[in-house]
Amino acid sequence: MLVPLLASFLLAIPGGFASDLQTTTPQVVTGNAPDKFSPAEVSDLQKRADSGDAAAQFALGKAYESGNGVPQRADQAATWYRQAAEQGNEKAQNNLGLLYWFGDSVEKDKAEAIRWYRKAARQGSANAMFNLGAAYYNGEGVGVNDTLAYAWFLLSSEAGNSSGQDAAKRSRGEQGPNGFNEACLAIGRMYEKGEDLPKNLESAAAWYRRAAEQGYIEATISLAALYLNASDYRQARPWCEAAAKEKFPGGYYCLGYLYQHGYGVDANPKEAFRWYEQGARGENMASMQALARMYENGEGTKPDRVQALVWFLIAVRRGNQDAIAEAKRIRFSMTGKEWKDTQKKLPRNFDPKQVDTFLQGASSPPTP
Repeated sequence: MLVPLLASFLLAIPGGFASDLQTTTPQVVTGNAPDKFSPAEVSDLQKRADSGDAAAQFALGKAYESGNGVPQRADQAATWYRQAAEQGNEKAQNNLGLLYWFGDSVEKDKAEAIRWYRKAARQGSANAMFNLGAAYYNGEGVGVNDTLAYAWFLLSSEAGNSSGQDAAKRSRGEQGPNGFNEACLAIGRMYEKGEDLPKNLESAAAWYRRAAEQGYIEATISLAALYLNASDYRQARPWCEAAAKEKFPGGYYCLGYLYQHGYGVDANPKEAFRWYEQGARGENMASMQALARMYENGEGTKPDRVQALVWFLIAVRRGNQDAIAEAKRIRFSMTGKEWKDTQKKLPRNFDPKQVDTFLQGASSPPTP
């Protein structure tokens, strides 16, 4: 790891107190504050802050932090930042995080600092995004995670933070194209899941696409899955095809699903069966279960309950808990001949007796 980013990017802290990473003039609702508050302006700011105006509370906190029209007092800065932060003011959330980071007038607590950075970043604070990136880069307050560091630097950069732009360039040099793709994937997942960033499927798709267009297979399948879940089959199909072209089992399942249900393509059970089979042989659990059902129902192939049970059992062995009930259901309705045929077709690492014991009610699946 290079010289810690906080040492190289963190801006000067005026008067010994923590400030924004970009040292900015305090802002209130009506615009930028003057270089020096007059007594009348301080009085007005105090009244608005006392009445619960979050912007005024933040501005008053900045005034106490820098000594602008009031005595320089970090404890008062923390008090007013906290009141504004608890009302959702993103600048106050970030600055309160900085106070916890450095232990200015509050007990030093980097985990608490991270908590406030996250709140501010979720609202689009470029400074807080950079702070999170630096924390992940250096492993302070959180574990070292180069991918998340790069992700937050990218977000900060795109939000206009110059330090974030510099850090993103540095991460690109350190991690290369693959690191960029992994960071884009991480951002896409944050937007898709609504974790750390507001849930936004359009933004998630945009970030997935940036990596997918570079041939990053995990982003390709994530983009396909996102469109599938959104029932946007027209956009899902080309990404499913791209994943399948790269022999990614999830891509096979994706195409099987489209052809089975006629989503974005003409329904074609035989084509669906073909794609599911490729996915199943590639150890994709969803493909295994779908293939088993097609065998059971005679969809795209001749009905074959023996093959259906075999694939359900393979899915169970791979960890698909949903396949357990289906495997038991078929076993209980089988003839003696069907069960004998099943035992012959089980993979070599399956013990037929152990399998049957499990299907008759054992609590855990058979082990190799």
